[in-house]
Amino acid sequence: MKKLKLILVNFIITYFIIINPIKAIETISGKVRVVDGDTIVINGFFQKAGKSGKKIKKQKIRLFGIDAPEMKQICKDNFEKKYECGVKSKKFLQKIILKKIMYPKNLEEEVENNYNVTCISKGKDRYGRILGICGFDFLGANSINFSLNAFMVKMGHAVAYKKYSKMFEHLENEAKEKSRGIWSGKFERPQDWRKNNKTKKSKIQISLPPFVIIR
Repeated sequence: MKKLKLILVNFIITYFIIINPIKAIETISGKVRVVDGDTIVINGFFQKAGKSGKKIKKQKIRLFGIDAPEMKQICKDNFEKKYECGVKSKKFLQKIILKKIMYPKNLEEEVENNYNVTCISKGKDRYGRILGICGFDFLGANSINFSLNAFMVKMGHAVAYKKYSKMFEHLENEAKEKSRGIWSGKFERPQDWRKNNKTKKSKIQISLPPFVIIR
């Protein structure tokens, strides 16, 4: 089974190189650490199709096309109770990576913890972070249904970042319709929360005396 999967992965990579030789696929794979609901750090290998790979350390990846609540963001559940939705989003991403819960499992099968992911690069953002669509392997990263990005939106722990891509908009609509995750209560879209809280922070700094140092 593993041999067949490896052959299939190599076939897909070769296929993409043939149909798109100008811009070869770039992948980042290795051991992962979750920063928040839409950002991970990988220690492993950077591979450009057709070239030898190189080791990388602490490579930050921003999950492409999605936006998760910020770590300090507070939302309300369906009972109007406040909770740390950014923290909950991070924990959910950690869980789906560790347990591979997107994949169907035989209930009697013992599943080992997973600490690795593979990401396909979609370029870089303005902060220099790699934008990636990520999965447990190349096939997962190359699938709308089995990418981490898609599942975070589908389960309501992130929203589609429609300002930059509408790739996951249909999954956001599904999560909203079924009241999953943050859609079960009230929340600000993360980009609005950042904008509003950035303004508040600026006002506080302006109101302080000039000799006060902000750390």
